[in-house]
Amino acid sequence: MMQGHGGRGQGVDLTNCAVEPIHIPGRIQPHGALLALSPGDLVVRHVSLNVVAVLGSGPEGVLGRPLLDFIAPLAGGDLESILRSPDPGALNPLKVTARGEGAAAWLDAIAHRAGERLIVELEPLDPRELPGDVSFSSVYRAIHAAIERIQSAEGLFDACEATAEEIKRLTGYDRVMIYRFDRDWNGEVIAEARAADIEPYLGLRYPASDIPPQARELYLRNWLRIIPDVDYRPSDIVPSPEAPIDLSFSQLRSVSPMHIQYLKNMGVGASMSVSLIREGVLWGLIACHHRTARPLSFEIRQGCELCGRFLSIQLAAKEKLEDRGHKQALKALSAEIVAAVSQREDLMVGLAESAGALMRLADAPGLALLHGEEATALGAAPAPDELRRLYAWLRRTVADRPVFHAESLSRVDPDFARIKDVASGVLCISVPEPEPWYVVWLRPEVIQTVSWGGNPEKPVESTAEGAVLGPRRSFALWKQVVEQTAVAWKPAEIEAAELLRRALIELDLTRQVGRERAARAAAERSNAELEQFGYIVAHDLKEPIRGIKSFSTFVMEDDGAALSAESQGYLRRIGDLAGSTMELINSLYEYSRVGNVDFSFGEVDLSEVLADVERRLSGSLLQRGAEIRAPRRLPRVFCDRIRIGEVLANLISNGLKYNASPNPWVEVGFDERSEPTVFYVRDNGVGIPADERHRLFTMFERLSTAAQYGEGTGSGLAITQRIVERHKGKIWADSPPTGGTTFYFTLAEAPPPASR
Repeated sequence: MMQGHGGRGQGVDLTNCAVEPIHIPGRIQPHGALLALSPGDLVVRHVSLNVVAVLGSGPEGVLGRPLLDFIAPLAGGDLESILRSPDPGALNPLKVTARGEGAAAWLDAIAHRAGERLIVELEPLDPRELPGDVSFSSVYRAIHAAIERIQSAEGLFDACEATAEEIKRLTGYDRVMIYRFDRDWNGEVIAEARAADIEPYLGLRYPASDIPPQARELYLRNWLRIIPDVDYRPSDIVPSPEAPIDLSFSQLRSVSPMHIQYLKNMGVGASMSVSLIREGVLWGLIACHHRTARPLSFEIRQGCELCGRFLSIQLAAKEKLEDRGHKQALKALSAEIVAAVSQREDLMVGLAESAGALMRLADAPGLALLHGEEATALGAAPAPDELRRLYAWLRRTVADRPVFHAESLSRVDPDFARIKDVASGVLCISVPEPEPWYVVWLRPEVIQTVSWGGNPEKPVESTAEGAVLGPRRSFALWKQVVEQTAVAWKPAEIEAAELLRRALIELDLTRQVGRERAARAAAERSNAELEQFGYIVAHDLKEPIRGIKSFSTFVMEDDGAALSAESQGYLRRIGDLAGSTMELINSLYEYSRVGNVDFSFGEVDLSEVLADVERRLSGSLLQRGAEIRAPRRLPRVFCDRIRIGEVLANLISNGLKYNASPNPWVEVGFDERSEPTVFYVRDNGVGIPADERHRLFTMFERLSTAAQYGEGTGSGLAITQRIVERHKGKIWADSPPTGGTTFYFTLAEAPPPASR
């Protein structure tokens, strides 16, 4: 275990590196003293043990006393008001002098709030410089020149290079690097300014474990961290607080022993890091190293932070500027593809004919169009059997996700290692139909050599000093060969594929709507023609059938006695069949007529309609001993009075006809809570078998129970449904296993006056 830095008793241990509480170490770096005050009275409640070197008085002489007993503002300003303000850090650094003997002559007081505490850090100024000499104004010109240069840089890498050089000039550090994170939080040095006699780190990569998650989180919260001397002996904060003091924004916060050892292994004597944050996400760092100890004034640090903040603002602008031309070219190419595909009825055919443009869209030498068993390979692509396996995998894994991409398909599924020569990387878009089909861009394996700054495995070695990071003692070039990986897909290429997907879906939907409209128009024409045909046939067949029935009756009356019994039976059968046929023709005629004749809509009292129906059916009701119930008066509705009377008569008649109860009844009512109002006709009849309900409203269909309860054509409910639909309503039925049936129907709201 290595002692002396970070949290008390915290050792160099890879198992605790990722969870180390680096924001609450309980100790500080000794190039200044830390005091934690209660904001209300500015009394010192906690203090670092090294306070005597700064204020000339030890912790016992400082604790429990107001801070203003020990310091005074140099210019006679109102230091108390500043410290009591909601944001005391807005005026940092506060130039003060210590009151006690043996104290540092001039101090920078750096204040900030940490929860319920006020933190004041006191850093002695260099005695060789007067307090007024090291001010923000004295470094303004250097910072202004740096920002001007960063802003005028043409591209992202030029801006990073300019920043590294300007920070090196401002600080005098031996090395300044711009360090960028990738998606997996590995880092890469993309710009560097260094002394001529030290080895370059430009282009080297560093594993994500070098900067664990909690450190990255701290970089998001606090833009700058400095270690003036890696050989410092930390100073504890006393007395130990019940709740740890959050030092996230502290200038003096002690550093993880893991990081200290890391820096020592690199031969670094002092370091500073400035965060680079792009749109709320940690993009990278400005990492500064010096071979020996090197303190920096607060003003210089502020200038470096300002440069980091300015570069952070420029990151998005420079990247977007670089991407703009590429995106515009891809957008034009996508439009060209969609225009070509729109000329073909089959999207797959159109895409296949546009294969060259499609491959240029994502800079891919291969392409596959996958739809069920159909697999179209274009360019450098796997064999059809492999493509079908890829399609099955996409259906299971990707399904209808809009976009999927991978640089190493074999890492996602090792079975795909066999097609790495043509399909190590894939970029896929799905187009939903009912079954999704896929456009898949393919890239081959590119064996890459990745240059790391030392072996990224970072195992621990045991030495006389304790556990240290073994191979990471060397940060010289360490090369790793990466196989089964394609060139990564650029964000602009992924975005272009997604835009193409949306355009293809829009094109497909437009075509589907057109086809559905054409099919609906054709169906409407066909239905109208069929209805007209049925109307004509029913009308024209009436007279011949009536004649057949009449002539068979005449023959029977005039010459029946001369015929044999068998012939007489045939004649009677002819008459019966003619009568049944006439009923069918009448039903067909009525069904067609309901679809053709104009309805007479108006405001109708349904209770009066029900009374008319009851009078019409009075003979049947009396004969059966049946009753019609109406729990309450029915409402007034906008409908065709005669046709809705037919609906009620038909449903009530069915309820009485298919009824074996000694006391049959039919109830007519409504539920106004529904929208639109739902009317019902309920009976206590025999009910409808569940497996036959789907045939209820089919023309000329008779259910299995019909034969027991008299003849009929099976057209009544079909005609009823057509009448309800002419009212823009719906009709359906429910019949529980215990018997009885309820028919429900709705009627649309009244049409606007112009259509009445």
